[in-house]
Amino acid sequence: MTTLTTPTSAPARSPRARPLRAPVRRTWWPDAVGVVVWFSALVVVALWVSNGGVQNLFAGAGDSILSLGRLTGLVSSDMLLLQVLSMARIPWVERALGQDAISRWHRLLGFTSVNLLLAHAVLTTLAYAMLGRLPFLSELWSLVTTAPGMLLATAGTALFVMIMVTSIRAARRRMRYESWHLLHLYAYLGAGLALPHQLWTGADFLASPVATAYWWGLYAFALASVLAFRVAMPWRLSRQQNLVVSKVVTEAPDVVSIHLTGKHLARMPVAAGQFFVWRFRTGPGWTRGHPLSLSAAPTTAGLRVTSSTQGDDGDRLARMKPGTRVLIEGPYGRLTPDVRTQPRLAVIGSGLGLAPLISVLQATVANPGPTEWPVTVIRRFHAAGPQPLQAELDALVASGAVKVLDLVGPRSTAGTTWLPAHLGHVPGPEALTRLIPDLDRTDVYVCGAAPWAEAVGADARAAGVGSHALHVERFSW
Repeated sequence: MTTLTTPTSAPARSPRARPLRAPVRRTWWPDAVGVVVWFSALVVVALWVSNGGVQNLFAGAGDSILSLGRLTGLVSSDMLLLQVLSMARIPWVERALGQDAISRWHRLLGFTSVNLLLAHAVLTTLAYAMLGRLPFLSELWSLVTTAPGMLLATAGTALFVMIMVTSIRAARRRMRYESWHLLHLYAYLGAGLALPHQLWTGADFLASPVATAYWWGLYAFALASVLAFRVAMPWRLSRQQNLVVSKVVTEAPDVVSIHLTGKHLARMPVAAGQFFVWRFRTGPGWTRGHPLSLSAAPTTAGLRVTSSTQGDDGDRLARMKPGTRVLIEGPYGRLTPDVRTQPRLAVIGSGLGLAPLISVLQATVANPGPTEWPVTVIRRFHAAGPQPLQAELDALVASGAVKVLDLVGPRSTAGTTWLPAHLGHVPGPEALTRLIPDLDRTDVYVCGAAPWAEAVGADARAAGVGSHALHVERFSW
């Protein structure tokens, strides 16, 4: 049996600095979110059935296709509104599922809902063309130009298609994050443009008081969530904290750390490993949001984030002066110490993906709990040389808290792609079992660029790490 011990010493900290309290994490929320999603889909199908959907499937070709068109439209509308809710960043959902799981849900709901929306348009037009014995294109033109609300619905559909196309990874890589994020916000407008059509011509929306109450309630809840959690709460938090930049420190070539202080940090619920969307008020362009994780355990002495300066706003961030005011949204994510389930801990980071992991390590040293030391730290970088946050990692090593294993070299193009080329021949699950002792008793935290982090996560699962012990966050959008 391994004896539980604590590090010989901890990194020095100002005596006035106290850890900030973490947001409450409700362990039953993941199940509740899944139940709500499935329940909403069942309600929609039940409303379709109650309005004669099944009977119409056997009433002739035209009526059958029209009934399927109604069903695809209803399920699409439900998924689009659920997608809007996933964009609303509801705090309890964020803490329960984590950004990685929410991103997967958001992507799945988005692509599925738009495809169903297009199917709804095609099936409905085809059905009316068959029933009216008209050419398909003539019927499509007639519906768009004469049916109440259809011009607005067509514009909303075009917005959703644009969002879907720009969300394909090949297209996304060619766009700045800020541009992509701005386009993505048009999903709110698309949902609003679809509402008049649904209420004026959607028989299933007005078929019964129950159907009307359900759809109006879902729209109202989505709108209220967006206003509350994307507008009101960030404004209130930013005003309460009045955060300002205290200093900007160069960590390595093209990497800086931004230190921030605020008036009431003791009242801010935030945990190590979480991230905020930051807006630094430096002049033109300040409205662009930067999703950056905390790179140090948050305390009453201040917060710190670490960022590359190679992006479009990198030079602007590097030149910020002390006193620059900051607006924030968050905190988001659940790559935090309190999700641990095992006595041992290992963190695997690539590039700046190590930044939130450093904050998790610092928080774990400050509040060790039943932790078996040392923690395994695996760093992946392309070339040897000065690495960001090296001083913090050296302090953790000196304290006996961690041992560091570096994977250095160009990426392997064959075999295990998350390893450097000279180790690419080693199967990923085997590499993890060699690198991490007692893998079956270890929580594994992974953070890095999306393809890399996904590859590590897949190999960790193949090596036997359970979903409760694997915590992955991708640096991507």
